[in-house]
Parts: sequence; C-alpha cells; structure tokens
Amino acid sequence: MTDRNVIILTAGLAGSSLVAGLLRDAGYWAGDGTVRKSDYDTYENQELVDLNRRLLQDAGYLGKYEMVFRTEDVRHLAEQTRTIDPAPYRGFIERCNLHQPWLWKDPRLWLTIRFWQRHLEPDRTAFLLVTREHTQAWISQTIRRQIQTPQYCRYYMEGVRASFLEFLDENKLPRLELVYEDLLLKPEQAIASLNQFLGCDITMENLSRACQGRLYRKRHGLIDYLTARAIYLKNYTTRYR
Repeated sequence: MTDRNVIILTAGLAGSSLVAGLLRDAGYWAGDGTVRKSDYDTYENQELVDLNRRLLQDAGYLGKYEMVFRTEDVRHLAEQTRTIDPAPYRGFIERCNLHQPWLWKDPRLWLTIRFWQRHLEPDRTAFLLVTREHTQAWISQTIRRQIQTPQYCRYYMEGVRASFLEFLDENKLPRLELVYEDLLLKPEQAIASLNQFLGCDITMENLSRACQGRLYRKRHGLIDYLTARAIYLKNYTTRYR
C-alpha cells in the first residue's frame, strides 16, 4: 500500500463520494466518523468538515459555498486564514498521520485548501481533482433542490475547477484529474490511471463494492433529466424573481 495520503479536490455533487468510497474500500482511512446524507455516505471525515466550518466562520465567510463561486472569496479566505491559530489544525493532521494513508474530501476545500497546504507535507500528499459532466451535475444539484440555471451550474463547476488548478500549479503539485463519468463508463482505464498515479493496487472488486454494481452507464438518464427539468421550472420563478 502506498504511503501517500490523498486529498480529493471537488465541487459538491460531482461524484466524489464514489471515488472516496472506492479509496476507502481499497484501504485509505477516511476518519473515525464520516458525514452521512439521508441516502448515502459522503466519506468525508467529520472532524475535517467541522474544522473547515470553523475556518470559514473565523474568516468571516457567509456565502453559500455549495452553489456560489467567487474568485474574491478564494483570495479573501487565503489572506484571512493567515492570522488564525494553526494549532488545532496541525493537531488534526497529526492524528490523521497515525492512520496513513488517509483520505480527505470536503467541497469546502475550494475555499480552505490554501490554508491546509501550509501545514501539509507535499511529498506525502497526492491530489485527485474530481470533475463531472455539466449536465449530469446540473441534474444532481436540481434533484437535491439546489436550484440554479444550467449556465450558472457550468460557471460554478468550471470556477471551482479553475481555482483548484491554479492552486496546484502555483504550488507545483502533481495531480490526476478524474471525470466521474469516465469512472462509470470506462472503469478499467480509470482504475489503471489511479493505480499508476497513486502507486497502489485498487481493483475492480473495490469499485464494484463502492458503487454497488452500477457501472457502464451514466448516473442520470432521461427520466432523471425530465424530473430535474420539472423541479427547475416549478422553482425558477421563486428562485429568480
């Protein structure tokens, strides 16, 4: 097993929970407790999520990180967090290091990753950038009642991705970009890329358990699209009046 830890960089509802579940099934530690939704496990370390919430609060961020992307928020958080006491966050990293290789995932990282990077060991950390097809992302967000136009959904997803790429480039950090739909439709190639990048031995059995056998097809089909469109049209007037 590799000794490099993995941080998944992603926007919300981009399929990263499947990637995290795959890695946890392959032996990565996701925390003593993870955040669970009503219908699935996000595999987000609960303590990481709590600390990210604390970071955002202490930095004065009041925005909707899961729906609104603004470059100025990234810059503001990067500066504001320089004055925050790093001791609790370093302590969390030390606790995670007792369980290497560990796994982090939290959509709030598009705002907080620059703070965390100041306290991580870059040679022992691998970054996975998980993205998703825009229409599939819009369907997921709309079904979850995160109502926005398809155009803004694209803007948000691309903004988060660009911010992560800027962070990785400015710190000269290697990364693997994984499209969620490629993992579903071309799992063998995706797993081969993961193994080569991470230096581990993830198998198709790990993936089958993580996704409960739903492979070789996209997550959302025509029925989901029509459902999302109906939800969108019903809520559009209220959301954008």
